[in-house]
Amino acid sequence: RVTLGKPKDDNRLRVFFLLYEASAEETNFLKSLEREQNAFERLIDHKKRMPHFLPSFNNFSTQEMQHANGGVGGSYAGGTLPLSMDTRTGRGKQSSVKERRDIAVDVREFRSALPSILHQGGMRLAPVTLVVGDFVLSNVHCVERKSISDLFGSFASGRLYTQAEAMSKYYKVPCLLIEFDPEKTFALQNASDIGNEIRNDSVCSKMTLLVMHFPKLRILWSRSPHETLKIFKKLKRNHEEVDVDKAVEIGTNDTLDELLLVGTDGYVDDEDISDVNDAAKRMLMRLPGINVHNARKVMTECESIQQLSELTRDELKRIAGPVAGQKLFTFFRQPFTA
Repeated sequence: RVTLGKPKDDNRLRVFFLLYEASAEETNFLKSLEREQNAFERLIDHKKRMPHFLPSFNNFSTQEMQHANGGVGGSYAGGTLPLSMDTRTGRGKQSSVKERRDIAVDVREFRSALPSILHQGGMRLAPVTLVVGDFVLSNVHCVERKSISDLFGSFASGRLYTQAEAMSKYYKVPCLLIEFDPEKTFALQNASDIGNEIRNDSVCSKMTLLVMHFPKLRILWSRSPHETLKIFKKLKRNHEEVDVDKAVEIGTNDTLDELLLVGTDGYVDDEDISDVNDAAKRMLMRLPGINVHNARKVMTECESIQQLSELTRDELKRIAGPVAGQKLFTFFRQPFTA
């Protein structure tokens, strides 16, 4: 019940809370005050660290943007006449340094906005199916792109560890690109939540463990897709263009030439390469149950596909494993028509 009255001496309104001491009601009230105070502190801290965005001019066409990157500050008359020309190269001569623009992009990445922004920025994109990485900038740079939600999901499923392992195996400079939402804070977690110890529920702790396991891995922090475009251009500046065919081949069956032709000494010998039937090797890798782990043992035990098909069930299980051996036995003896 609230009673309204006119105070005599003091015009200030005073509010009194009546709570039982050491009660659940008091505990809930104090916790709500603490949550409110922490929320205001985080809001103030986020506002201090939020980037100041410049107004973007999106009324230029792709052709005009490409001209602007090459020294022409916009154009008019349908793009036929430049507004201004950078003549610092000497009498309007074009620079002799050729800008490197080719990027191999995994086709699944086209669901995001980044490939479109890369294309608008003058990059030449090659849409292919990549087994290792999402973007291959050069023969040494491979980039795995993660949004914040993807990063948390990849850590939870363990997929990021496998991706970082594959990039470190095949590329000299593997990169993990963490792309933030431009409308949100540029931080993985609140500063108050970062402790001094490694915790399973802390994303910063997981990042630390990831870098410790893969020292070659480079972390790229991007505020937005437009910042990612600038990062890619800087990374490509002093490196050759990407070999798209090689990028597609990397990781397919873990490059059969490296996994199946390795000798007992751990190196690939020219003598071994000449003795291997490439067609039979690739047919072997397509048999059910055969993978890069048991293919080498199968090639050691059997001289041909015919000899492999004539083995008994127990022999196949001994060579390829219980599950793979059963799959092979069923495959070789199953008729074409049921």
